[in-house]
Amino acid sequence: MTLDRPIAIGLIVIIILLLVFFLVMPEYNTFKKLQSQLGEKMAEYVAQHDYYAAIDKIYYDLENRKSDIGKIDDALSSDPNLGKTVYYLQETAKKNGLIVKSLFLSKSAQGGTASKGATTKEITFSLDLLGGYPSLEGFMIALEDSSRIFEVTSISFGTQSGPPYNFSLQVKTYSY
Repeated sequence: MTLDRPIAIGLIVIIILLLVFFLVMPEYNTFKKLQSQLGEKMAEYVAQHDYYAAIDKIYYDLENRKSDIGKIDDALSSDPNLGKTVYYLQETAKKNGLIVKSLFLSKSAQGGTASKGATTKEITFSLDLLGGYPSLEGFMIALEDSSRIFEVTSISFGTQSGPPYNFSLQVKTYSY
């Protein structure tokens, strides 16, 4: 039995098309699917790499700024012990030529909320001082130059006509 050449060519083409359709196309689809999954995994890997590189950079920046962060911790102390603050106020007054007649905690209250839910506490001290005006000016400049945050909310002057003068100050500081 002999087949005509055009019929044989047609059958071979049909068989090749069927083989391609049933054997090659499923593998090609699997290959395309795996290629797209590989692209997704590569994108995920690059994103994670960038994320960890950014964290690493931030970590080294924080390590390099450790002294600055220490100054911030000094400015907003988390220590509930107010002894250091009282001692600082007494020593600063003494260094500037003022005599501390009395120093007491007048109020301590929760302040506003900062970022991420952390709250600050406002702590107000009342100081009765005795000294001259230049000494008071030096004391206030020392408070302003301090790494700790101090805010003088009120000043009252005594009625004496000559030095030494009486001063009453309300000084507010913050803690968290």
